[in-house]
Amino acid sequence: MPANNSEREIVLSREVPFAPDLVWRAIVETEHMQRWWGPDGFTIEDVVLDLRVGGTWTFVMVGPDGTRFPNHSVFTEITPTKRLAFDHGDGQREWFKSTIELIATGEGTRIKIGHLFPDKAARDDVVNNYGAIEGGQQHLAKLEAYVAASLI
Repeated sequence: MPANNSEREIVLSREVPFAPDLVWRAIVETEHMQRWWGPDGFTIEDVVLDLRVGGTWTFVMVGPDGTRFPNHSVFTEITPTKRLAFDHGDGQREWFKSTIELIATGEGTRIKIGHLFPDKAARDDVVNNYGAIEGGQQHLAKLEAYVAASLI
């Protein structure tokens, strides 16, 4: 995502002490993803993943109060163990473009998630009204805890 889009984007990052292939598995294999995906208190159901460029990824995110949020993404780039890019929405409209990058480090893997919104107002809405940055950090913490407990 170009730097000149900073007012339209959210970028989250976390370094974890695991190899990129383990992190990749937790992200793209449905049997793993279903056990950790989402911020604290959220779960996902009805996961269908067609991991290929042009393939779709659908699931329902369930909030702590039982509210169900349909999610629908279309993959635009896949570089195994390194990068996923997809257009993300609810099946009716696209909300943002997203990337997940896994960068091998001397200590493990740096996970970088970027969301590029159509405009600043859309970005500010999810930050201010839905806690997207805090929720994203919780999401990454859950990923790290899951890999530590289940994949190593």
